[in-house]
Amino acid sequence: MTVQLTAVETVSDALFTCSYLWAHGKQYSRSDLDKALHQHKDPTTRYGKLVARLNQIAAMPYEELCDAGYLDTDRKQMITARRSVLVEEIGEGEMNAMLSDVQRIHRVFPDAGAKFRTKLPLSRGSEGFDIRQDYILKHFLPAQSLCSIYGPSGSYKSFLAVSWACHIAAGLPWAGKKVTSGAVLYVVGEGGVGVPRRIKAWEQVHGIQADNLWLVNRPVFPVRESEVTEVLLAARQIEAECGVPVRMVVIDTLARCFGGNDENDARDMGAFIEGCDVIKQKTGATVLVVHHSGKDEGKGARGSSAFRAALDTEFNVKREGDGKALILTCTKMKDAEEPERKAYDLRTAELYTDDDGELVCSLVVHDHPRDAREVEPELTSVSRLSDNHQALWQAVRSRTASGEPCTIAVIKDDLRATLGAENVRKSFSRWLNKLESEQIIRIDGDNLYPATIDQARQ
Repeated sequence: MTVQLTAVETVSDALFTCSYLWAHGKQYSRSDLDKALHQHKDPTTRYGKLVARLNQIAAMPYEELCDAGYLDTDRKQMITARRSVLVEEIGEGEMNAMLSDVQRIHRVFPDAGAKFRTKLPLSRGSEGFDIRQDYILKHFLPAQSLCSIYGPSGSYKSFLAVSWACHIAAGLPWAGKKVTSGAVLYVVGEGGVGVPRRIKAWEQVHGIQADNLWLVNRPVFPVRESEVTEVLLAARQIEAECGVPVRMVVIDTLARCFGGNDENDARDMGAFIEGCDVIKQKTGATVLVVHHSGKDEGKGARGSSAFRAALDTEFNVKREGDGKALILTCTKMKDAEEPERKAYDLRTAELYTDDDGELVCSLVVHDHPRDAREVEPELTSVSRLSDNHQALWQAVRSRTASGEPCTIAVIKDDLRATLGAENVRKSFSRWLNKLESEQIIRIDGDNLYPATIDQARQ
């Protein structure tokens, strides 16, 4: 019995070169095509048919190539038309195997290695060690980074955020440190007239308009793609109108801009961080998030630890004593030395007189650092003092110092935002009674007062 053996046809390097270039929208050379014709002479084989087809295409006039879709301004359509030639002659499976033969691609196209490199930002060894760290506020806020300032209610953290925003928008140094001037987009998540008044107070004190500072007067939710898109559109609009890039996006506060999600859930916090990262990457701006401290202020900001882990820079803000001053402490600086812990006084600026003849004022951070005084002298005699007692005291003192309503209901609401609703529901009365018995707070009906006010009047 005679067994007939059939030779297995393999594609030559010349035909592989022509086919690969053709499939990727490029032109193969006449010399490679002639080699392929010589190596695949039998027109009845699939590779013989393919090289004959490519030879026919090489002879087509320009107009016919365009009509067939082989030359098209729409690259996607052109690639589809060209690859249909390979599919017709050798089949889709064989075409895909040919175009994905990485070893052969590297051998046939030794100078084309860059086409197959990863998109990941690779570097060797210590390359990049001397790259300069850019800042929008030298030593405080790195450029194109995710930063946060956090503290309890009444700690002046939003006043600090406004101060930084105004200095960057106006191009003025802050605390003697250089800023990179540009536009600032400030998300006023808590609404109201507080932030515009603080900006006006800053303008009044410094004698300059913060025209490159723009406000979004509602919460923005980075967990939602549509909201991130709106922020990006706003940044483009601002850049077009100002003629300068957006250097910083302020989110004030995280709680107001969290979209009803759970701050303690790592997945929800991860979605928030991802949205902030997109804003940072697409705008090239630093994202500054104003955040509340947790139930135990000594344990850092409220919510999932995933937030702090994602930060490049974090600052704690607390009020200094009973006066109008804040203490700024760097609690994380990823790639540089932490700036020193310093105190900053706040000045009162008179804005206007309202219809009732009352003077409307606001506060401005005086950006001249000084050594911090150890705070809370009123509480030094209180035994078994907890962070919750201190938070209650600070809330009462803050509201009375600024002339705001200071009722039991208002203070409860303040503390719910920082200490948690359940914690306040269970323990508020006990905290209040403790501070009253220690003669730190005086209760008059529904109103609360620091006892130091009464002592000063006597």
